[in-house]
Amino acid sequence: MEKYLNFKTTGDFQKDIESYFLVYDKLDKYEHTLDVVRELHNIEKQFGSIEQGSEIACYCHDLGRVVDKEEIVEFCIENNIEITDEEKQMPSILHQKISRIIAETVFKIRDENILNAIRYHATSRRQPSKMEIEVLLADKLSWKEEGYEKLVKEIREALKHSREKAILYYLTDLELNKETLPLYHKDSREAYEYFKQEI
Repeated sequence: MEKYLNFKTTGDFQKDIESYFLVYDKLDKYEHTLDVVRELHNIEKQFGSIEQGSEIACYCHDLGRVVDKEEIVEFCIENNIEITDEEKQMPSILHQKISRIIAETVFKIRDENILNAIRYHATSRRQPSKMEIEVLLADKLSWKEEGYEKLVKEIREALKHSREKAILYYLTDLELNKETLPLYHKDSREAYEYFKQEI
């Protein structure tokens, strides 16, 4: 699994991100990344500002998607990434933890807030930072897959009120559909309970 951590950066962050995805033949993941960054800037236009570091987190959030599906668990074991019993049921969710490791190891990201925004962009968690909320929302708003159009539209509608209302809408959708989800992650359940009480 060292192959995923041996990439040599040039110091041109955005170019290096692009090169990293292309080296592993993941053009689609890179294009998604650009969509997420665009959505983040839409949030910035809407609210007048975003957290410093949110853009870096968006560029790095899906780095873990370069790891082949068959190698995800092995990568986590080799890099001492905790795998919970529920994550074993759907190893693809581990990409958020892997992304954090790649951002830290390959791209030398040291800011804990940025690393946590990467780490929790797929699930959220109890008491997330503003940066974590922004990165998760930018990711979800960028979804183009069939079947998500209504959800994305309604998250966007909730975002007119606040980032917190938007993330609660998304988490509520998970809660309402938990019986049919391949995985309803513990962190998402705790985030839902947190925001339900806070808003």
